[in-house]
Amino acid sequence: MDWKVLLNNKWIALLLLAITFALIYNPFTKFPYTFCIIIAVILLFTYLQDKNLKSLNFKKIGFSEIKIIIICYLTLELSMDFIFQPLVSRIFNEPADYSSFKILEGNPKMYLKWLFNMWISAAIGEELLFRGFAFSQLKRVFGEKKILLVVLSAILFSLPHLYQGISGLVMTFLFGLTFGFIYLKFKNIWINIIIHGLIDTVFLTLSYYGLTDFYSGFNIIF
Repeated sequence: MDWKVLLNNKWIALLLLAITFALIYNPFTKFPYTFCIIIAVILLFTYLQDKNLKSLNFKKIGFSEIKIIIICYLTLELSMDFIFQPLVSRIFNEPADYSSFKILEGNPKMYLKWLFNMWISAAIGEELLFRGFAFSQLKRVFGEKKILLVVLSAILFSLPHLYQGISGLVMTFLFGLTFGFIYLKFKNIWINIIIHGLIDTVFLTLSYYGLTDFYSGFNIIF
């Protein structure tokens, strides 16, 4: 039996994605160890399928990529914070629920711990799962339907954020769409990882200073 052919079957690819996604909800590990396991599983499944990790798009970061990262980060941060976040809060008549991050306020030890964990789990783990691996597996299922890949990966990305309420869910979906288009455009997972990490670093820093109301404070614009 040709195991490589079998593992690249569209139904097997879908199963591998489902298994990896389900690990988020496994009862045996907690944040950030859950995503450490997910990263390892992604690397294993990808290698078993392709005998290499090329489909995850680990590419070099040079000066041109740094410029792309800066431009994409600033555009995404400013547009989400000043336009889409207050607009979504206005539409659903509620801000995103970030109360679970209150524990960071004024706690430097907790802040630094969460910052480190975030870069491992959210920046690296989520981008590998919801962009690198999800795109690779969904492409095996649906082919070169690029918009569909972006939308489906954004839906998967938003689901684990249900605890943030409907506004938080919608905002995560919008972030997922944007991350998806960035990955589709540049095909370099490190670009996604760094942009994602920078955005979450700002969020955790605002949480540390007790300023998460910033994300709902611009409703006056509308």
